Amino acid sequence: MNSRERTITALNHKEPDCIPLDLGGTIVSSIAKNAYVNLKKYLGIKVEDVKILDHVQQLPYLDEELLRKLGVDVRMVRMDYDKNTEQKYIEKGDYYYYYDRWGAELGMPKNGHYFDYVGFPINHIYMKELDDYKWPELDDKELIQKLKQKAKFLYESTDYALTGTAVFGGGVFEQPARIMGMERFLTSIALDKKFANKAMEKVTELYIENCRRYLDEIGKYIQVFVYWNDISGQRGPLISPEIYRRLIKPKDKRIIMMVKSRTDAKVFYHCCGAIRDFIPDFIEIGVDILNPVQVSAAGMDTADLKKRFGNDISFWGGGCDTQRILPFGTPDEIREEVRRRIGVLAEGGGFVFSTVHNIQNEVPPENIIAMFEAFNEFRKY
Repeated sequence: MNSRERTITALNHKEPDCIPLDLGGTIVSSIAKNAYVNLKKYLGIKVEDVKILDHVQQLPYLDEELLRKLGVDVRMVRMDYDKNTEQKYIEKGDYYYYYDRWGAELGMPKNGHYFDYVGFPINHIYMKELDDYKWPELDDKELIQKLKQKAKFLYESTDYALTGTAVFGGGVFEQPARIMGMERFLTSIALDKKFANKAMEKVTELYIENCRRYLDEIGKYIQVFVYWNDISGQRGPLISPEIYRRLIKPKDKRIIMMVKSRTDAKVFYHCCGAIRDFIPDFIEIGVDILNPVQVSAAGMDTADLKKRFGNDISFWGGGCDTQRILPFGTPDEIREEVRRRIGVLAEGGGFVFSTVHNIQNEVPPENIIAMFEAFNEFRKY
């Protein structure tokens, strides 16, 4: 099987020749800049000027030589680095700053690892402030045509599984918090649901229209459509299941219905944390793939997840814990972790190997290689 066939087979809940592998196929299954540089040096791959693809998480454009060397089966349809994708940072003292597409201000220490949201365009739970807010423009035709050319090239000239997205911020729940702050947004859900619902409704409308424009041109080339909407933390949900089902789930469903009306691609839903109680809801609204499968979060036992939900949803991630095992474990501990997760999640298909979220900067290259070596040892069906 080639990479595309292997991934499609697994996502159709059948066992391919071996487990598909992802690194960098999404911005939630990649590797942070410093860890990436150290890994390339360790492997003897030339390190040139590293360009940043995702600025918030400081994820680089990954070198094709590295991806081929590791045998990665997935590629992301995204713009190549040029003057139109470059993000200029503003220097103030010991910090870098920039403004995102939504008008929020982000800052990072010069020796830091990530950008944090530090300033917001909406600062009060006032309907007028929401009404006066300037919402971002949708992707223009020129950008979509460039992405179409990239997608067509990858589809016709390679055999990789292709991922893509038309989401240009956080999910329906995430993005309002990014334009007003999480505390303010959660307060609005509790005290002024009309305000909170209006903000989420506008985000939903923007995404649906952007998805339509994007998928009409690119939908036939991609195999996976990526969406993210973190509604849980490590120990439990950030909102109650009742609030999710009443305020957010219908909006998630409308976006997913739009995607499925324009493409045969599987819908990939990224949600960190303790989300076991939400998985039946995700399945009901048409989610095909769950990511990152945060094995360290409450209630996220992989054997239980596979037993209860493995026939209805695929698991993309969960291959190695990135909180403790990968950064701080021994090679033997990493090998055992990979063996155990594969042993539970891979049977019957429905599994793409990736770490739990992005590989972080503190992970030594020796541990990353130990993980990939273990994967190659156990990946055959």
